[in-house]
Amino acid sequence: MIKPDWPRFLIAGTLCAVLIFVLDILFHGTLAAGIYAGYPQRPMAEIQALFPFLFATYIVQLLMFAWLYLRLYPMRGLGKAAWWGCWGGLFVVIPNMQFFVAVRDTSWFLLGVQVAEGVALCVLMALAFETSYRPRHGG
Repeated sequence: MIKPDWPRFLIAGTLCAVLIFVLDILFHGTLAAGIYAGYPQRPMAEIQALFPFLFATYIVQLLMFAWLYLRLYPMRGLGKAAWWGCWGGLFVVIPNMQFFVAVRDTSWFLLGVQVAEGVALCVLMALAFETSYRPRHGG
């Protein structure tokens, strides 16, 4: 098994995860600003107070996503990264699908947007990671 170059992995993976976090925040602040109207949620002050926790979950989850990519695709490339982003991203958003069943007043549209957004962000993460993580010794 090829071992990751841990310093490079952590730097590249963390920077890519930060990029994805920023893109997600921008998406929800612009294109999808009103998507949660009528959806049960916390007051904005509480949400903002929990942003550090949200940020930490992005870093951990996307680092694990990148690590799995290295394990599953030792002979990597942009095509494999995009493929991993698609099907690995689907597994990342499965909890959204489960949450949808239990939460009243959610819509199929909202679920569809969350799934498409999650998969798209994972594709971007995988492509950014593949481009930025270049270990010296082939793995």
